[in-house]
Amino acid sequence: MTNYELLIMNRSMVEVLLSNHININDVQNLQIYEQFMDMKKQGHKVTYITVFLAHKYGMTDRGIYKIIKRLSRSVSVNQQPPSGVESQTL
Repeated sequence: MTNYELLIMNRSMVEVLLSNHININDVQNLQIYEQFMDMKKQGHKVTYITVFLAHKYGMTDRGIYKIIKRLSRSVSVNQQPPSGVESQTL
């Protein structure tokens, strides 16, 4: 498979990611977010969770807060590419 084929197969998803300014590198933070949500459901306080996860992953509390904020953002699922990015047809 080529890059082109992969992009064509996932074009609409990639356009949604672009229009919502979602960094694909955040896929590396999914486990942190999932653990945060699990601990929150268990009734732990946000401050405790962020300190715990920061220690576990060798990050700062602020870094954990930023990840949680980014991954908690609502997403707009419209098919319009972001300004400056035009769909090209071949």
